[in-house]
Amino acid sequence: MLNMELDEIVNQIIEEAEKQPITVRPKIMYKIGTEIETTIEEKTCSDCNECEICRNCPICTDCQERQLYCADCNKEEIRRYAIEQGYIDEDEDINICDICQECFLYSVLICERCQPCTDCNYFRNPEYCPYGDEFTVKDNIKQYLDNYYYDESCGYEFCTKPFSSLKDYWRAVKEIVKVVGKENISIGDKCGGHINISWVNGNKTWVDYGKTIAQNILFFSDLLSYMFCSPETHWRDSYKEFPTCLETLENDIYDKYCAVHIKDYAIEIRIPDSPKDIDNHVLFSAVLLAIGLRTTKIPFDKETFNKTKEIYDKINYYGKELSKEDKSYLKNKFKLLRRFIEKPLKILEHDLGVDLMKALEHRFQNPKYEEIEEKDFDLEQFAIKRKVKANANVNAIPPTQLTLTAFA
Repeated sequence: MLNMELDEIVNQIIEEAEKQPITVRPKIMYKIGTEIETTIEEKTCSDCNECEICRNCPICTDCQERQLYCADCNKEEIRRYAIEQGYIDEDEDINICDICQECFLYSVLICERCQPCTDCNYFRNPEYCPYGDEFTVKDNIKQYLDNYYYDESCGYEFCTKPFSSLKDYWRAVKEIVKVVGKENISIGDKCGGHINISWVNGNKTWVDYGKTIAQNILFFSDLLSYMFCSPETHWRDSYKEFPTCLETLENDIYDKYCAVHIKDYAIEIRIPDSPKDIDNHVLFSAVLLAIGLRTTKIPFDKETFNKTKEIYDKINYYGKELSKEDKSYLKNKFKLLRRFIEKPLKILEHDLGVDLMKALEHRFQNPKYEEIEEKDFDLEQFAIKRKVKANANVNAIPPTQLTLTAFA
């Protein structure tokens, strides 16, 4: 395929795709969700070995300032201990209270028996904890979550609900990232974001075309990695593997750690950079949905497979700089992607209110993989400005707007 003219490839694929146009728009229902992995450790009070409140206990401070421990003092015991420790000589005549105060002898012989924590309001109470060790999911993000749990390979993982619109999905990712904090989302460790997509169109669903969709996304996986993944992404290896070879592709896509794999309820894409860069993640999700709507399989010959795998591995495993040949190849593949997803992307942009094709072209011209320093990609600059006619119903649904539904 690499030796064929680009126009010939494009025309062949688009011609096939147009035989199955997206015409029954009101019946198409998308499902989109993501997993936001963080480095937040699971800590509870029972895990805490060193508590600032206990080491600076308000009760103990009060006791020390007012010398309340003196009521439990045994001066002979204090004297014996002072002699054993060499603080005083055996026959020395000295005020033992002064030695006790100077050398904090009371903390060893009296405070050890005190144990005020057993019925203390401060003891293992998160309300007073200066570390915030016990992580609690706040109510304002629970509405966006399908599940959350502690993953020992990374930290807390937040699985969004499968949303009925890209706009709701965008809002949810923004709010979750805002609450958990970008500082708790790493792009260089195992933590990332896993996008899940599925759809229903009349009596057909993504299940009928699962292998085709997965293969089509893999076909563009080198280009998508280049556009949407940070250079640091290669540090997070072994969790987004490209299929071993063309002959095993159809089996590999059922493997959990394949870059694109088929689940019971959705197609999961493990390529993406972390949702830390929110708008970058949302645009990538929209592009994946658009690819997933095309049910015509792009031919994947051995030469193209190997080239795709080579560039994908450079980006996702080794962090290597791409050659001029690689970039020329990706430029041609971008032309193919643009034509392949143009119609479905046009449909999706009305729900998001963003010119997605213009945003995608900007992302290709400014690929995340070549960023010198981390930046926030802003989708608002590509917002669609709608013209409203006089006396028009401003709440009317555009003819291309889709009804979106959540996961089953």
